[in-house]
Amino acid sequence: MISATTQRDLNAALRSNDMGRAGHLAEEAIARGESHETLYSLAAQRRRQSGDNRGAVALYGRALELAPDNPGILAATGDAMRYTGQLKEAVVLFDRALARDPLMIAAWYGRALALEAEGALEEAQRSYIHVTALAPDTAAGFAGLASMQAQLGEVAEARRNAERAQALGPAESGTMMALARCEIADGQHERAVAWLRALLKLPMLTTEDAILALGLLGDSLDKLGMTDEAFDSYERANARFAGAHAEPNAPPVALRAIEAIDTGVAALAPGALARPVGAVPLEAAGHVFLLGYPRSGTTLTEQILATIPGVVSLEEAPTLATAEKYLTTNGVPALAALGDDDVMQLRTEYWARVAAAGIDVAGKTFIDMDPLKGAALPLIARLFPDAKVVVMHRDPRDVVWSCFRRNFIYSPATYEFTSLPRAARHYNAVMTLIRRCLETLPLTAYTLRYEELVRDFDETTRALCAFLGLAWSPDLRAFGKTARTRTIRTASGPQVRQALFDGSGQWRKYAHYLEPVMPLLEPWIEPQSNGA
Repeated sequence: MISATTQRDLNAALRSNDMGRAGHLAEEAIARGESHETLYSLAAQRRRQSGDNRGAVALYGRALELAPDNPGILAATGDAMRYTGQLKEAVVLFDRALARDPLMIAAWYGRALALEAEGALEEAQRSYIHVTALAPDTAAGFAGLASMQAQLGEVAEARRNAERAQALGPAESGTMMALARCEIADGQHERAVAWLRALLKLPMLTTEDAILALGLLGDSLDKLGMTDEAFDSYERANARFAGAHAEPNAPPVALRAIEAIDTGVAALAPGALARPVGAVPLEAAGHVFLLGYPRSGTTLTEQILATIPGVVSLEEAPTLATAEKYLTTNGVPALAALGDDDVMQLRTEYWARVAAAGIDVAGKTFIDMDPLKGAALPLIARLFPDAKVVVMHRDPRDVVWSCFRRNFIYSPATYEFTSLPRAARHYNAVMTLIRRCLETLPLTAYTLRYEELVRDFDETTRALCAFLGLAWSPDLRAFGKTARTRTIRTASGPQVRQALFDGSGQWRKYAHYLEPVMPLLEPWIEPQSNGA
């Protein structure tokens, strides 16, 4: 309930459009023990204005407990979740809001932004179309639609919608972003640079748009051969990303977790995890974990394998969430003591998550693709001894450089990509753990080298299929066509929809920036990569 005094003061603040004051009053009322969805919503808005998006999500959560069907609160919560990297959860809330109010423009627009950030470009495009239909006199929907079409290669349609956005809102950030993306899609990088620099000068530019614009600016400057300016743009984008999600000198949470697992694996007695397990409902006929490190070629390999009849895949899903929580809580040695009933329960929960993601694995080979599931190798060894593991390996200089220059959804791991030293330390820790697991745990594993895949596609994919027990055919060469029919939620999506592309050696132009981290990367450079 809201007291009469609080309601009177809130009404006064809202009449004068003083949202900061309203939020402050709401927080004071909550501290006094008053409780109402309006109070939590106003307090959450104040947190968002101050940049505390995690605090805002928590307060909106309290509001939803009191008003779970309020479309405005559902959409506002989803919007706050976008800024904390909870994109899938945000989409669910936007869908709940739209189920109650299908004409809610803010929910359609927020949904489109969340899907765009997640890499689901086709789904985002459909949501932007709803925005244009509901708000044909505003620029945002047309700008968003144009950006999606430019990234999907539909350049003529993108330009038409970008021009409509320009006519409606020429100085809006979304319009400028869309025009820049059109120029990038056409290879007109000088024009793209001009649009992006103008965009970055906007006085009210959001942190989210600034990060995206700086990343795109870096890419265009790179294409123009302006490597120092490109590096500066990438570095500024990462600084904004780090500042938006944590203190720049925050402790490396993801790194410490990897090192703790590595220490636990090193302490295991030989054969400690080598115990048979039984079958459970819903499991696939064949089971493959595809992992390595972000930007190492896992998405490319997944799309290639997905062209094979009888193969289904799921990308970067938390299929092992419950088991990983057990691992981080109890440590690696506890895996050896897991009883048969516990193992069966964790296996059953895993396959239930796969089914809940809409994947029908009955009688098929299932590919669980997640580049950072290397940390889960002890779990895989204990829970899925019959599974096969494919480890992608790519020149670490290309991997670390690519992670540094790309925009990612926030997570403790992607936070490690915000500087070259942090990225190199994290990469070294992950690869050290993977090597130890492959050497000491009962795993059936195969190392697939990116450079070999892109330079000798047929021979490399034949060997991979032989390891997996899958039939090879020339149809694997058409993986780009297959990829264009699928939703891809990784940064590699636009690339794998095209013909085979050799991305090797992109680090060379930035070699002097990588020199300080080479002692960490050199041990992972394959001999054939030195002259590549």
